[in-house]
Amino acid sequence: MEYYRGTYCISARELIDGGIMTRGSYAKAVQCKRIEVVKRGGGYGNYTLIAVNSLTAKQRAKLKALYDGDSVQLAAWIRENYETDLRAAAYFFSKDRCGRELQQDKAKEYVVNASVLNTCIKLYVDVEARLRLMNGKYNWTSVSTIIESLRFRLGHTLPTSVFRFRKKVSDYRKRGYEALLSGKFGNRNALKHK
Repeated sequence: MEYYRGTYCISARELIDGGIMTRGSYAKAVQCKRIEVVKRGGGYGNYTLIAVNSLTAKQRAKLKALYDGDSVQLAAWIRENYETDLRAAAYFFSKDRCGRELQQDKAKEYVVNASVLNTCIKLYVDVEARLRLMNGKYNWTSVSTIIESLRFRLGHTLPTSVFRFRKKVSDYRKRGYEALLSGKFGNRNALKHK
């Protein structure tokens, strides 16, 4: 959620992924102009913003439950502790270290993903912050939801499901940067066999 030209907004993605609206009900509400589209999405890094005050009372209540209290503090902590992993940049931008030639945009994507995962692991390891933000227990659902809500702001491409996100964190902790490399690079699936 953010302010855009003085209007408190939520992205369409947050509305749908947060369970506040289904994709179909969102499309119908836009078509029938039941919700106010403040900014249209489209193009790299641009996303649709919806005015929060144009949502129904029930939807605003869901939104408040999802983003108030601990969730807001957790999102703020993640944003404050997020930092670009320079070692990941050195790894992904170097063919010698990475073992393959990556395009600039793909290397940047992997650096952002590594940086986001490092922030999640930092919270997992930081007992004091975990006690303050999550009553001591690491809540994977909350973390996954917050990380998903920051997708546009940070530009990561991590899994959206809690199970797959948790599995990605575990794999990253075991294998490091190699866990982020797509298996599609360097395979021979597209080759024609004679």
